[in-house]
Amino acid sequence: MKHKFAGEICIYCNEAPAESKDHTVARSFFLVERRDNLPQVLACKRCNNLKSKLENYLMIVLPFGAKHPDAKRNLEELVRPRLENERNAKLYRKLQRDYERSGGQFISFNHKPLDELFAMVAKALAWQHFGVRIGKEHSAVASLFMNEGWPGFEQLMAAGKLTPPGDLGNGTFRYQGSQGPQYPEQTLWRFEVYGGVDFGGTAGRSSLVMAATGRKEYIRNLIYAGFLKDPKSPKVGRNDPCPCGSGEKHKKCCGSVAKTEARERSKAVAAASRIASSMYQPIATHGYGPQQAEEMRRYAEKLPKGE
Repeated sequence: MKHKFAGEICIYCNEAPAESKDHTVARSFFLVERRDNLPQVLACKRCNNLKSKLENYLMIVLPFGAKHPDAKRNLEELVRPRLENERNAKLYRKLQRDYERSGGQFISFNHKPLDELFAMVAKALAWQHFGVRIGKEHSAVASLFMNEGWPGFEQLMAAGKLTPPGDLGNGTFRYQGSQGPQYPEQTLWRFEVYGGVDFGGTAGRSSLVMAATGRKEYIRNLIYAGFLKDPKSPKVGRNDPCPCGSGEKHKKCCGSVAKTEARERSKAVAAASRIASSMYQPIATHGYGPQQAEEMRRYAEKLPKGE
């Protein structure tokens, strides 16, 4: 195996030697008969293990808000065995407890695995579609956005070189990308999983996952914006390290007066375009929780077929 990938570098970290091939979107997201011809990239062991951990969590939780015609089978054939697995017992208890506390409306959702996984997927797709490696001077970021932000992102993506729409597993995973006209490493991606997972909260519905790759300065600004919108983020002092990961003091980086003013201007433009972040919303469960498999299946049977 080591000789097979001699001289090859991991697509995700762009540093460590590649040791295996990794499916850009894990096979575990798809029903068995929909796993043919899934794209793969070279990965190191560390990145492969990290990605697998993120995928395990998302594969269990996302289907509860799915609107895909395969929702019933996903819950029965893919989700149930994972929930019954002893290593996921803690997650199962948490989902059930939080569902009951919400009065049967939502399943709690940790957005960080989604953000991290789709940032990795964006790096893989940038390589597969544009032949671009996201190297040391570049990075990637992903987040969930409001449905009403679609038109604004359509305009942003139309300004670049668009990929053909991608469809893996008969609508299980759909995506499209756009490459910026000036910098090849600057790409935007939109994703739809399971027909658009139904996230919901007081701020409105969300099912739009977006990712971007580009120069670190650009990505750090987006990471900092994500830090600000997370209600669980700790308070950062002016002399503390900046949350964007630059290594500089907060007051000399994203907390500077100039960047704060620029961020406010950007927020005003985004608000005018109706592009809003999700504010870390839970997953809408359509009234059914993880302990109610039979009711979930009955709900799934009512979904429109063939969309």
